[in-house]
Amino acid sequence: MSTTLTAAVLATTVRLVASHAYAEGAPPGFSGGFKEESCYACHFHAELDAGGGRVTIEGVPATFAAGQRYTLTVTLTQSGMKRAGFQLTARFTDSGVHAGILAPGPGEGERVGVESQSAVQYAGQEHAGSSVGASDTARWTIEWTAPDRDAPLIFHASANAADGNERADGDFVYTVTRESAPPRDGCGGTRTDRRGRSLHGVFGERPPAWLNEFGPSAA
Repeated sequence: MSTTLTAAVLATTVRLVASHAYAEGAPPGFSGGFKEESCYACHFHAELDAGGGRVTIEGVPATFAAGQRYTLTVTLTQSGMKRAGFQLTARFTDSGVHAGILAPGPGEGERVGVESQSAVQYAGQEHAGSSVGASDTARWTIEWTAPDRDAPLIFHASANAADGNERADGDFVYTVTRESAPPRDGCGGTRTDRRGRSLHGVFGERPPAWLNEFGPSAA
């Protein structure tokens, strides 16, 4: 069964049961990216991204370094919400293949979980992570270890702001994307001379031809 068909079947199934199950975390396949459904598949009270709230992803580096760990924060805000949930993925832009490693952030082991489907990791809330904090806000942290492939990637997140009535009506769904690119030199970092100075900063966007021929030690 294809991933798209599987997600469609799951969406139909979840529609038929009480929506309180979302508090435990949605099944994989609802991040909203690469033709996947979002939380809107099961929580369709209002139009997508139309409830006056928002979801954000903070901590995504403009340029990532292979093997580096980054702490990402997903924040959902919605006036009056009683419960909250999310799902997040990191995939290469050109292929949709999973990029890097996702794990619960520091101290988030009981609030955030990570599941896999078709070799793609999905981070989402556990039941303990569905509670809403002050100012009608829910926040989760995820640790992401960057991949060693030099290719652009994209994060997709879908989030549900629920009213707690255990039904699909009254819930609002939001989506967001964030992109990250590999280092410009394609070697896992910015090129530096033997003193540790950035060659991009010294010579601009493109180091001179003689530097490429003789190497950074000549600088």
